[in-house]
Amino acid sequence: MEKTRILFINTIVVIGLILTSVSCSDILEPKVYGELAPETFFSSESDFNQALIALYSPFTTDWGTSDPGDGVWSAALYNADPKSYLGQSMITTDELYAPFHPDFNNFTWGPSTFTISAGGDVFAATFVKLRFVARATDVIHQIENSEANVSQQVKDRYIAEARVLRAWLMFTIFDFHGPVPVRIDPETLLDIDIDPRPSREVYLTFIENELKAAIPFLPPRYNSDENNWGRVSQGVAHMVLLRLYMHEKEWQKAEQKANDIIGLGYSLLPNYVDVFNLKRNNEIIYGVPSNDSSPNYWTAEVIPSNYRSGIPGITSPGWNVYYMPWRFYDTFEPNDTRLQTIATTYVNNRNATVTRQNGMPGAIPLKFTAFTSGNPGQGFSFDQPVFRFAEVLLSLAEAINEQRGPSEAYTYLNQVRQRAGLDPVMNLTQSEFRDALLLERGRELFGEGTRRMDLIRHGKFIENALDRGVTNAQPHHVLFPIPETVIVQGNGIIEQNLGY
Repeated sequence: MEKTRILFINTIVVIGLILTSVSCSDILEPKVYGELAPETFFSSESDFNQALIALYSPFTTDWGTSDPGDGVWSAALYNADPKSYLGQSMITTDELYAPFHPDFNNFTWGPSTFTISAGGDVFAATFVKLRFVARATDVIHQIENSEANVSQQVKDRYIAEARVLRAWLMFTIFDFHGPVPVRIDPETLLDIDIDPRPSREVYLTFIENELKAAIPFLPPRYNSDENNWGRVSQGVAHMVLLRLYMHEKEWQKAEQKANDIIGLGYSLLPNYVDVFNLKRNNEIIYGVPSNDSSPNYWTAEVIPSNYRSGIPGITSPGWNVYYMPWRFYDTFEPNDTRLQTIATTYVNNRNATVTRQNGMPGAIPLKFTAFTSGNPGQGFSFDQPVFRFAEVLLSLAEAINEQRGPSEAYTYLNQVRQRAGLDPVMNLTQSEFRDALLLERGRELFGEGTRRMDLIRHGKFIENALDRGVTNAQPHHVLFPIPETVIVQGNGIIEQNLGY
């Protein structure tokens, strides 16, 4: 089997050959087969593999792709730009500020903000990945019915992998927009009828059942397997379930799921900085693989545009897309070793040292770039962490506290704190522990796209925005709107989220 990172390079070619849709601009149109008929494909394990790799296209760090069905370009989910799922999960919170994207900083977005147009800036980049749910449905169906000379065990593994990708994508879209109409029945893939949005219960139950059904057929993890690093594993399926249970405040299920992940053998690294610079380390449950052909542009996004020097390894200016507000920076305790991944000074192109005291608007959240070097504009090859064992420990602590109070939960929270060089917390009420935990998640997981979910789950998303002066924040902003284009195309069948 070819290396996954090599196959990532070929993703766009595979999509264009296999999963091409008709040239319809309707985002709700699922897909129609292209020139390669089912009887000429899915006839070998190699075919299965290529079809599966194509489904990873939304989950990259590269800029993005044009959908082969409607020509709409959209950012990859884990691209560092504010048009992505990762970016919008951060700039709507206190964690990062994006000077060039005031709608997201100031909560002035609306249905028309989330544009869908061929060749344009698509801020509905997460929603438009809806098409890949239908494509995953087709891949699952084709492998299930393939007459290829492939063992059932191999078939089951590929099917399970596709099911996890489909469920993960469905949850990602749900996180932003709530339940959306998806094609999960292969018999409906050619239908042109527009489906209404399913109920929350139906949508989430499907995700849960898909992941649970897939887990037994997947390898536990791929950390020691360089050739397959980047594929989903049992660890990934468990993590999506854990986030789902946390999102829905199903604390007992979340506690069990966190313990299931602990049983897979992950652990905290002693040094926080190493987590983001040692490939496939034992703390990373899933990291999006990056390489020269699919770079990670985080460095360019956070380095100031007038940068000249002052940060080890960084030799060129960046794009000044994000900075960390000082208010968030000040939540770190002075002796927190995680501060080693945040820069608070640099030398600008006039050879002046820039600091908080003389105009630096916020700190520079390096985190993933501590040991990289070169020109940020070229991108780097460090993996973007998505699921980490530290999140499991903090989620377990939260689930326990919500059920039984903090007495059993200190152990898990304090493991994370002590790795950061901080004293353990103790003698807190349930409410105080809840607040301490949310604070710790912010400091531990900044730059990883969890802050928005965490604030919403704790009922603090709107309160947090108002507290920092975002007067436009209203309760309905916990969900983004359904894109205006979709509402128009839906002809009254697709309902808009309340408040928009």
